Amino acid sequence: MTRADRLGFWVVLTAISGLLIENGTSSSPWLFFNPFGLLYVLPLYGLHVVLLARAVLAAPRPSLPMLYVAGALLGLYEAYVTKVLWSPTWGPTDGAVVGGLHVFQTAVLVLFAHPVLAFIAPLVIAEAHLVGRSGVIAGMPPRLAAALGSPRGRGWAAALLAFVLAAHHASPPDGPLVHGASALANTLVVAALIRWWHRRYAARPLPTLRDTLPGSCATIVLAGLLGLIYVASGVLIRPEGLPHQAGPHLVLAGIYAVLIAILARLIRRDRRSGPAAAHAELQPEPQLEPPAEPPSEPTSDPAPKPASLAPHRDRGLLVFLVGYPLASAALGLIPPVAAVIAVLTWAIAVPYGAWQLGRAAYLSLAPRREVR
Repeated sequence: MTRADRLGFWVVLTAISGLLIENGTSSSPWLFFNPFGLLYVLPLYGLHVVLLARAVLAAPRPSLPMLYVAGALLGLYEAYVTKVLWSPTWGPTDGAVVGGLHVFQTAVLVLFAHPVLAFIAPLVIAEAHLVGRSGVIAGMPPRLAAALGSPRGRGWAAALLAFVLAAHHASPPDGPLVHGASALANTLVVAALIRWWHRRYAARPLPTLRDTLPGSCATIVLAGLLGLIYVASGVLIRPEGLPHQAGPHLVLAGIYAVLIAILARLIRRDRRSGPAAAHAELQPEPQLEPPAEPPSEPTSDPAPKPASLAPHRDRGLLVFLVGYPLASAALGLIPPVAAVIAVLTWAIAVPYGAWQLGRAAYLSLAPRREVR
Protein backbone atom coordinates (compact mmCIF):
# COMPACT_ATOMS: atom_id res chain seq x y z
CA MET A 1 0.00 0.00 0.00
CA THR A 2 1.48 3.35 -1.02
CA ARG A 3 1.85 6.29 1.30
CA ALA A 4 -0.64 8.26 -0.81
CA ASP A 5 -3.21 5.47 -0.48
CA ARG A 6 -2.69 5.31 3.26
CA LEU A 7 -3.09 9.07 3.67
CA GLY A 8 -6.13 8.98 1.40
CA PHE A 9 -7.77 6.31 3.53
CA TRP A 10 -7.11 8.31 6.68
CA VAL A 11 -8.92 11.25 5.06
CA VAL A 12 -11.90 9.03 4.19
CA LEU A 13 -12.03 7.50 7.68
CA THR A 14 -11.74 10.94 9.27
CA ALA A 15 -14.55 12.28 7.11
CA ILE A 16 -16.85 9.41 8.11
CA SER A 17 -16.09 9.93 11.79
CA GLY A 18 -16.61 13.69 11.49
CA LEU A 19 -19.90 13.26 9.66
CA LEU A 20 -21.28 10.95 12.35
CA ILE A 21 -20.11 12.71 15.48
CA GLU A 22 -20.04 16.39 14.47
CA ASN A 23 -22.61 16.85 11.72
CA GLY A 24 -24.85 14.09 13.02
CA THR A 25 -25.13 15.73 16.43
CA SER A 26 -25.41 19.26 14.93
CA SER A 27 -22.20 20.27 16.71
CA SER A 28 -20.79 21.31 13.31
CA PRO A 29 -23.68 21.68 10.85
CA TRP A 30 -21.31 22.74 8.05
CA LEU A 31 -18.28 20.71 9.07
CA PHE A 32 -16.70 20.43 5.61
CA PHE A 33 -17.45 24.01 4.60
CA ASN A 34 -15.70 26.19 7.18
CA PRO A 35 -12.01 26.62 8.06
CA PHE A 36 -12.45 25.65 11.71
CA GLY A 37 -14.00 22.33 10.78
CA LEU A 38 -11.43 21.54 8.10
CA LEU A 39 -8.31 22.72 9.92
CA TYR A 40 -9.13 21.85 13.52
CA VAL A 41 -12.13 19.60 14.14
CA LEU A 42 -11.41 17.02 11.44
CA PRO A 43 -7.67 16.68 12.24
CA LEU A 44 -8.58 16.32 15.92
CA TYR A 45 -10.88 13.38 15.20
CA GLY A 46 -8.70 11.90 12.49
CA LEU A 47 -5.62 11.72 14.70
CA HIS A 48 -7.59 10.19 17.56
CA VAL A 49 -9.28 7.58 15.38
CA VAL A 50 -6.13 6.52 13.52
CA LEU A 51 -3.99 6.28 16.66
CA LEU A 52 -6.63 4.44 18.70
CA ALA A 53 -7.36 2.10 15.78
CA ARG A 54 -3.66 1.25 15.64
CA ALA A 55 -3.77 0.45 19.35
CA VAL A 56 -6.83 -1.82 19.29
CA LEU A 57 -5.79 -3.56 16.07
CA ALA A 58 -2.62 -4.67 17.78
CA ALA A 59 -5.01 -7.35 19.05
CA PRO A 60 -5.80 -10.14 16.55
CA ARG A 61 -9.54 -9.75 17.12
CA PRO A 62 -10.50 -6.62 19.06
CA SER A 63 -13.59 -7.21 21.17
CA LEU A 64 -16.47 -4.80 21.64
CA PRO A 65 -15.46 -3.95 25.23
CA MET A 66 -11.97 -3.14 23.94
CA LEU A 67 -13.41 -0.81 21.29
CA TYR A 68 -15.55 0.91 23.92
CA VAL A 69 -12.52 1.58 26.11
CA ALA A 70 -10.68 3.15 23.18
CA GLY A 71 -13.74 5.21 22.31
CA ALA A 72 -14.07 6.40 25.90
CA LEU A 73 -10.46 7.57 25.78
CA LEU A 74 -11.35 9.55 22.68
CA GLY A 75 -14.32 11.09 24.47
CA LEU A 76 -12.15 12.35 27.31
CA TYR A 77 -10.68 14.95 24.95
CA GLU A 78 -13.84 16.92 25.80
CA ALA A 79 -12.13 17.80 29.09
CA TYR A 80 -8.83 19.45 28.17
CA VAL A 81 -9.68 20.39 24.57
CA THR A 82 -13.25 21.73 24.68
CA LYS A 83 -13.63 21.87 28.50
CA VAL A 84 -17.22 20.62 28.07
CA LEU A 85 -16.85 17.91 30.72
CA TRP A 86 -15.84 20.57 33.23
CA SER A 87 -17.80 23.57 31.92
CA PRO A 88 -20.73 22.46 29.73
CA THR A 89 -21.91 24.50 26.76
CA TRP A 90 -25.00 22.34 26.13
CA GLY A 91 -27.48 20.33 28.15
CA PRO A 92 -28.13 20.98 31.84
CA THR A 93 -25.32 23.13 33.22
CA ASP A 94 -26.48 22.83 36.83
CA GLY A 95 -26.64 19.04 36.96
CA ALA A 96 -24.74 16.63 39.18
CA VAL A 97 -20.96 17.07 39.35
CA VAL A 98 -18.61 14.33 40.55
CA GLY A 99 -14.89 14.96 40.83
CA GLY A 100 -15.30 18.15 38.84
CA LEU A 101 -16.90 16.31 35.91
CA HIS A 102 -20.49 17.06 34.93
CA VAL A 103 -22.20 13.67 35.05
CA PHE A 104 -24.72 14.20 32.24
CA GLN A 105 -22.27 15.49 29.63
CA THR A 106 -19.62 12.95 30.62
CA ALA A 107 -22.09 10.07 30.35
CA VAL A 108 -23.39 11.07 26.91
CA LEU A 109 -20.01 11.94 25.41
CA VAL A 110 -17.78 9.28 26.99
CA LEU A 111 -20.20 6.36 27.14
CA PHE A 112 -22.09 6.84 23.87
CA ALA A 113 -21.29 9.61 21.40
CA HIS A 114 -17.56 9.20 21.01
CA PRO A 115 -17.25 5.43 21.45
CA VAL A 116 -20.11 4.67 19.04
CA LEU A 117 -20.34 7.55 16.57
CA ALA A 118 -16.75 8.77 16.42
CA PHE A 119 -14.89 5.46 16.72
CA ILE A 120 -16.73 2.13 16.50
CA ALA A 121 -19.20 2.99 13.73
CA PRO A 122 -16.51 4.47 11.41
CA LEU A 123 -14.33 1.38 11.86
CA VAL A 124 -17.26 -0.93 11.15
CA ILE A 125 -18.23 1.09 8.06
CA ALA A 126 -14.63 1.02 6.87
CA GLU A 127 -14.26 -2.72 7.36
CA ALA A 128 -17.64 -3.49 5.81
CA HIS A 129 -17.43 -1.20 2.80
CA LEU A 130 -13.91 0.13 2.22
CA VAL A 131 -11.22 -2.39 3.17
CA GLY A 132 -10.70 -6.07 3.89
CA ARG A 133 -11.36 -7.76 7.21
CA SER A 134 -9.13 -7.06 10.19
CA GLY A 135 -11.29 -8.44 12.99
CA VAL A 136 -13.42 -5.47 14.03
CA ILE A 137 -16.67 -7.11 12.90
CA ALA A 138 -15.49 -10.62 13.84
CA GLY A 139 -14.85 -9.45 17.40
CA MET A 140 -18.42 -8.23 17.89
CA PRO A 141 -20.98 -10.29 19.84
CA PRO A 142 -21.96 -13.29 17.65
CA ARG A 143 -25.40 -12.07 16.57
CA LEU A 144 -24.17 -8.58 15.80
CA ALA A 145 -21.16 -9.96 13.92
CA ALA A 146 -23.45 -12.20 11.87
CA ALA A 147 -25.74 -9.27 11.05
CA LEU A 148 -22.89 -6.98 10.04
CA GLY A 149 -21.39 -9.81 8.01
CA SER A 150 -24.40 -10.06 5.69
CA PRO A 151 -25.67 -7.51 3.14
CA ARG A 152 -29.19 -7.56 4.59
CA GLY A 153 -27.92 -7.07 8.13
CA ARG A 154 -25.73 -4.18 7.07
CA GLY A 155 -28.70 -2.62 5.31
CA TRP A 156 -30.82 -2.70 8.48
CA ALA A 157 -27.91 -1.43 10.57
CA ALA A 158 -27.37 1.43 8.11
CA ALA A 159 -31.07 2.34 8.23
CA LEU A 160 -31.04 2.37 12.05
CA LEU A 161 -27.88 4.49 12.14
CA ALA A 162 -29.33 6.95 9.61
CA PHE A 163 -32.55 7.29 11.63
CA VAL A 164 -30.88 7.76 15.01
CA LEU A 165 -28.31 10.17 13.61
CA ALA A 166 -31.00 12.18 11.82
CA ALA A 167 -32.93 12.48 15.09
CA HIS A 168 -29.89 13.99 16.80
CA HIS A 169 -29.23 16.24 13.81
CA ALA A 170 -32.83 17.50 13.63
CA SER A 171 -33.30 18.14 17.36
CA PRO A 172 -32.39 21.87 17.20
CA PRO A 173 -35.35 23.89 15.86
CA ASP A 174 -33.64 25.15 12.70
CA GLY A 175 -36.24 23.88 10.26
CA PRO A 176 -36.33 21.01 7.75
CA LEU A 177 -34.60 22.95 4.96
CA VAL A 178 -31.58 23.78 7.09
CA HIS A 179 -31.33 20.28 8.55
CA GLY A 180 -31.81 18.61 5.18
CA ALA A 181 -29.34 20.89 3.40
CA SER A 182 -26.72 20.48 6.13
CA ALA A 183 -27.01 16.69 6.16
CA LEU A 184 -27.06 16.47 2.36
CA ALA A 185 -24.10 18.78 1.75
CA ASN A 186 -21.86 17.06 4.30
CA THR A 187 -22.97 13.59 3.20
CA LEU A 188 -22.14 14.40 -0.42
CA VAL A 189 -18.56 15.19 0.61
CA VAL A 190 -18.24 11.83 2.34
CA ALA A 191 -19.90 10.06 -0.58
CA ALA A 192 -17.42 11.65 -3.00
CA LEU A 193 -14.48 10.51 -0.87
CA ILE A 194 -15.86 6.97 -0.62
CA ARG A 195 -16.41 6.86 -4.38
CA TRP A 196 -12.83 8.01 -4.92
CA TRP A 197 -11.60 5.18 -2.71
CA HIS A 198 -13.77 2.59 -4.44
CA ARG A 199 -12.56 3.70 -7.88
CA ARG A 200 -8.95 3.65 -6.73
CA TYR A 201 -9.26 0.02 -5.64
CA ALA A 202 -11.78 -1.13 -8.24
CA ALA A 203 -9.26 -3.44 -9.93
CA ARG A 204 -6.86 -4.06 -7.05
CA PRO A 205 -6.99 -6.29 -3.98
CA LEU A 206 -8.33 -4.37 -1.03
CA PRO A 207 -5.95 -3.68 1.83
CA THR A 208 -7.04 -4.71 5.29
CA LEU A 209 -7.77 -2.13 7.94
CA ARG A 210 -4.45 -3.01 9.55
CA ASP A 211 -2.65 -2.31 6.27
CA THR A 212 -3.92 1.27 6.32
CA LEU A 213 -2.60 2.12 9.79
CA PRO A 214 0.62 4.03 10.47
CA GLY A 215 3.92 2.37 11.27
CA SER A 216 5.99 3.06 14.38
CA CYS A 217 7.68 6.25 13.15
CA ALA A 218 4.48 7.68 11.69
CA THR A 219 2.65 6.88 14.92
CA ILE A 220 5.15 8.94 16.89
CA VAL A 221 4.70 11.86 14.50
CA LEU A 222 0.91 11.66 14.64
CA ALA A 223 0.94 11.39 18.44
CA GLY A 224 3.14 14.49 18.56
CA LEU A 225 0.71 16.40 16.35
CA LEU A 226 -2.19 15.36 18.56
CA GLY A 227 -0.26 16.48 21.62
CA LEU A 228 0.28 19.89 20.03
CA ILE A 229 -3.46 20.19 19.41
CA TYR A 230 -4.12 19.41 23.07
CA VAL A 231 -1.63 22.03 24.26
CA ALA A 232 -2.90 24.69 21.85
CA SER A 233 -6.52 23.92 22.70
CA GLY A 234 -5.86 24.13 26.42
CA VAL A 235 -4.55 27.65 25.98
CA LEU A 236 -6.71 29.01 23.16
CA ILE A 237 -10.14 27.34 23.47
CA ARG A 238 -12.21 28.37 26.47
CA PRO A 239 -9.27 28.50 28.91
CA GLU A 240 -11.68 29.82 31.54
CA GLY A 241 -13.28 26.36 31.58
CA LEU A 242 -10.20 24.73 33.09
CA PRO A 243 -10.55 23.93 36.81
CA HIS A 244 -8.29 25.99 39.05
CA GLN A 245 -8.07 23.31 41.74
CA ALA A 246 -5.91 20.20 41.45
CA GLY A 247 -8.73 17.80 42.36
CA PRO A 248 -10.53 17.62 38.98
CA HIS A 249 -7.23 17.20 37.15
CA LEU A 250 -6.25 14.33 39.43
CA VAL A 251 -9.65 12.67 38.93
CA LEU A 252 -9.31 12.92 35.16
CA ALA A 253 -5.74 11.61 35.31
CA GLY A 254 -6.99 8.65 37.32
CA ILE A 255 -9.70 7.89 34.74
CA TYR A 256 -7.13 8.06 31.95
CA ALA A 257 -4.79 5.75 33.85
CA VAL A 258 -7.52 3.17 34.53
CA LEU A 259 -8.80 3.14 30.94
CA ILE A 260 -5.30 2.91 29.46
CA ALA A 261 -4.41 0.06 31.84
CA ILE A 262 -7.60 -1.82 30.92
CA LEU A 263 -6.99 -1.33 27.20
CA ALA A 264 -3.37 -2.46 27.45
CA ARG A 265 -4.31 -5.59 29.39
CA LEU A 266 -7.09 -6.52 26.96
CA ILE A 267 -4.76 -6.12 23.98
CA ARG A 268 -2.04 -8.16 25.67
CA ARG A 269 -4.45 -10.96 26.61
CA ASP A 270 -5.92 -11.10 23.11
CA ARG A 271 -2.46 -11.32 21.53
CA ARG A 272 -1.64 -14.27 23.78
CA SER A 273 -4.89 -16.09 23.02
CA GLY A 274 -3.77 -17.64 19.76
CA PRO A 275 -3.40 -15.52 16.62
CA ALA A 276 -3.91 -18.51 14.33
CA ALA A 277 -7.48 -19.08 15.50
CA ALA A 278 -8.24 -15.39 15.28
CA HIS A 279 -6.79 -15.23 11.77
CA ALA A 280 -9.10 -18.00 10.66
CA GLU A 281 -12.11 -15.98 11.81
CA LEU A 282 -11.02 -12.98 9.76
CA GLN A 283 -11.43 -14.71 6.43
CA PRO A 284 -14.32 -13.38 4.29
CA GLU A 285 -17.73 -14.88 4.92
CA PRO A 286 -18.36 -17.87 2.66
CA GLN A 287 -21.85 -16.69 1.68
CA LEU A 288 -20.39 -13.48 0.28
CA GLU A 289 -17.87 -15.12 -2.04
CA PRO A 290 -18.74 -15.46 -5.72
CA PRO A 291 -19.68 -19.02 -6.75
CA ALA A 292 -16.74 -21.08 -7.92
CA GLU A 293 -16.38 -21.93 -11.61
CA PRO A 294 -16.55 -25.64 -12.51
CA PRO A 295 -12.96 -26.83 -13.01
CA SER A 296 -13.72 -28.30 -16.43
CA GLU A 297 -14.88 -24.99 -17.92
CA PRO A 298 -12.33 -22.55 -19.29
CA THR A 299 -12.14 -19.08 -17.82
CA SER A 300 -11.08 -15.85 -19.41
CA ASP A 301 -9.86 -14.43 -16.11
CA PRO A 302 -6.81 -16.38 -14.88
CA ALA A 303 -6.56 -14.13 -11.82
CA PRO A 304 -10.01 -14.00 -10.17
CA LYS A 305 -10.93 -11.06 -8.03
CA PRO A 306 -10.12 -11.52 -4.35
CA ALA A 307 -13.02 -12.57 -2.16
CA SER A 308 -12.52 -9.48 -0.01
CA LEU A 309 -14.10 -7.41 -2.77
CA ALA A 310 -17.46 -9.15 -2.43
CA PRO A 311 -18.77 -7.45 0.75
CA HIS A 312 -18.57 -4.06 -0.93
CA ARG A 313 -21.27 -4.80 -3.51
CA ASP A 314 -24.22 -4.53 -1.11
CA ARG A 315 -26.43 -1.49 -0.69
CA GLY A 316 -26.00 -0.87 3.02
CA LEU A 317 -23.76 2.14 2.52
CA LEU A 318 -26.16 3.65 -0.01
CA VAL A 319 -29.01 3.22 2.47
CA PHE A 320 -27.15 5.40 4.96
CA LEU A 321 -25.89 8.01 2.48
CA VAL A 322 -29.39 8.55 1.09
CA GLY A 323 -31.40 7.89 4.23
CA TYR A 324 -29.56 10.25 6.57
CA PRO A 325 -30.30 13.50 4.65
CA LEU A 326 -33.88 12.46 3.92
CA ALA A 327 -34.58 11.48 7.53
CA SER A 328 -32.95 14.71 8.76
CA ALA A 329 -35.28 16.79 6.60
CA ALA A 330 -38.33 14.76 7.65
CA LEU A 331 -37.56 14.89 11.37
CA GLY A 332 -36.72 18.59 11.00
CA LEU A 333 -40.47 19.11 10.60
CA ILE A 334 -41.04 17.78 14.12
CA PRO A 335 -38.04 18.76 16.32
CA PRO A 336 -39.76 17.69 19.57
CA VAL A 337 -40.14 14.15 18.22
CA ALA A 338 -36.51 14.17 17.09
CA ALA A 339 -35.45 15.31 20.55
CA VAL A 340 -37.44 12.52 22.20
CA ILE A 341 -35.77 9.95 19.93
CA ALA A 342 -32.35 11.38 20.82
CA VAL A 343 -33.09 11.21 24.55
CA LEU A 344 -34.38 7.64 24.24
CA THR A 345 -31.17 6.77 22.41
CA TRP A 346 -29.13 8.14 25.31
CA ALA A 347 -31.29 6.27 27.82
CA ILE A 348 -30.43 3.00 26.08
CA ALA A 349 -26.90 3.66 24.86
CA VAL A 350 -25.38 5.23 27.98
CA PRO A 351 -26.13 2.27 30.31
CA TYR A 352 -25.01 -0.10 27.56
CA GLY A 353 -21.73 1.80 27.24
CA ALA A 354 -21.24 1.68 31.01
CA TRP A 355 -21.89 -2.06 30.93
CA GLN A 356 -19.31 -2.55 28.18
CA LEU A 357 -16.71 -0.60 30.15
CA GLY A 358 -17.54 -2.71 33.19
CA ARG A 359 -17.11 -5.87 31.12
CA ALA A 360 -13.81 -4.54 29.84
CA ALA A 361 -12.56 -3.98 33.39
CA TYR A 362 -13.68 -7.47 34.44
CA LEU A 363 -12.24 -9.20 31.37
CA SER A 364 -8.91 -7.44 31.83
CA LEU A 365 -8.58 -9.09 35.25
CA ALA A 366 -10.59 -12.32 35.05
CA PRO A 367 -9.16 -15.68 33.95
CA ARG A 368 -8.91 -16.03 30.20
CA ARG A 369 -12.28 -16.65 28.56
CA GLU A 370 -14.30 -15.72 25.48
CA VAL A 371 -14.55 -11.90 25.40
CA ARG A 372 -17.23 -11.20 22.78
